[in-house]
Amino acid sequence: MEWDAFLSERPLAVLATVGADGTPHAVPVEVVVRDGKIYAWAESDSVKVRNVARSGRAAMLGYKGNGGALVRGRARLLTADDGSYGPITRTFLEKYDREESYGNDTLVEITPERTAVWE
Repeated sequence: MEWDAFLSERPLAVLATVGADGTPHAVPVEVVVRDGKIYAWAESDSVKVRNVARSGRAAMLGYKGNGGALVRGRARLLTADDGSYGPITRTFLEKYDREESYGNDTLVEITPERTAVWE
């Protein structure tokens, strides 16, 4: 299975970023894959958003049983001012079958540079 198909099927994945002091920060997030990139919903004042803003890097891990997919790469933040924010947000709302974002106002976008898949 390819990384994008594996992550698309997961309801949650783990987003990993690095703090200013070099400490890893890993949190469960809702995830969608679109046009070869990975997106996590976040609140603009969250630690993960601050870490991505500073470092421009992130990793996403999805897993099920003994299988998993790990993607690492460049990361950037998208807000409502970005033209792709609306369509990607609608993808989240459709995947998670709801009508509101529950405070999520920022998207973390990861462009894959290194990927690993195991089953």
